[in-house]
Amino acid sequence: MLAKDIISENIPPLKTSDTGEKAIEWMYEFKLTHLPLVENKKYLGLVSEDDILDFNDTKEQLGKFLKNLNKPYVIESEHIYDVMRVATNLRSSVIPVVDTEMNYLGIITTQSILFYFSKMTSISDPGGILILELNSKNDYVLSDIARIVESNDAHILSMNLNTEASGKHVVTLKVDVAEIKHIIATFERFEYVVQAYFDESDMNEVYKDRYDALMNYLNI
Repeated sequence: MLAKDIISENIPPLKTSDTGEKAIEWMYEFKLTHLPLVENKKYLGLVSEDDILDFNDTKEQLGKFLKNLNKPYVIESEHIYDVMRVATNLRSSVIPVVDTEMNYLGIITTQSILFYFSKMTSISDPGGILILELNSKNDYVLSDIARIVESNDAHILSMNLNTEASGKHVVTLKVDVAEIKHIIATFERFEYVVQAYFDESDMNEVYKDRYDALMNYLNI
């Protein structure tokens, strides 16, 4: 999934001829703290609430005061993982998307990132979750892990490898079956450490409530 695929279509950019008053009104209307500033299709930077509050008169045009704006962006062809990387380094509710000529194409909101990432990682799909603890990244062999899961008539829906604060490497698996105790037993037989697991046969309502809460937050 690319940046251009998750652009929010219904949020217009500001122009240099727009006033600070209009910028604040739009931020309030769209429940955002930032909006992009564009002139002749060229992306100029992000306008924040704080930028506008520094105006002596909010009826003044944006182009008169805003000359050296912070200018974060992603290219339209970048993957959603790159978008998330940029988002984690920003204190902004939006990420502008441009083409290679810096022509403005639209914005991605943090809500849309969460929604599409939840789709990619199969959060809403039924199934169980296992967390495996590894001694080192060298112990991570995807084919071995997949083979154990598939030997129990299950399939991996999503997988994530990360390093905890303790320095331990963990693999989080989402599988497409609700009952996972037989999968856990197989991993333990092959001397994997199962750090934690969430069996949907026991936790289904908890997952449903959490997913519904996420969707309500995103207003989907």
